[in-house]
Amino acid sequence: MAGPLQNRIVGTVIIGALAIIILPDLLSGKNYQPDDDFHVTPLRPEVALDIRDAQFPQDFDERVERTQPTYEGDVIDAPELREARIGNAVEESPTIRSNASDEVATADPVTGDAFTIQLGAFRNADRVQELVRSLRSEGFQAYTRTQPSSSGEALTLLMVGPDLSEQKLREQLPKLKEKTGLDGRIVSYKPVP
Repeated sequence: MAGPLQNRIVGTVIIGALAIIILPDLLSGKNYQPDDDFHVTPLRPEVALDIRDAQFPQDFDERVERTQPTYEGDVIDAPELREARIGNAVEESPTIRSNASDEVATADPVTGDAFTIQLGAFRNADRVQELVRSLRSEGFQAYTRTQPSSSGEALTLLMVGPDLSEQKLREQLPKLKEKTGLDGRIVSYKPVP
């Protein structure tokens, strides 16, 4: 029976010692004040409302006229002189060499209702670029388009076309399935603005 009685006495002594140490600090009446001083930021900065009119020198207009001479060297009123000068400019212009491939040069702009094949939507843009290169080497007009998914993630669409004839695109679907293993679908073509 000495065990429980001894535990109670030890617990009472510990609580009494803590009360003797802590209670005088709590009941001393001194409030804790941090040493840092806080500065209040003003809500609205003070703005000087003293607006002055611009003061220009007396000869300001004369200075402007002297510093901005009018140049009329390129004005040609005579049609003969204008045509002669244009003819000289055409003769003197350097020839521009084009490094563009024949496919790009012969491609007609698509107008009206056009269609394209959407082969798939991918997260890995590098893989899509590899597919575009391989399809272009096979003679297909492949391109990519980036579109956000419903979760906000960027998807890269693999597209083939566009073409005005939906039937031509339907004929390409089996060849594309053989080359890529992807089932494509024909969608209406919307040019990028």
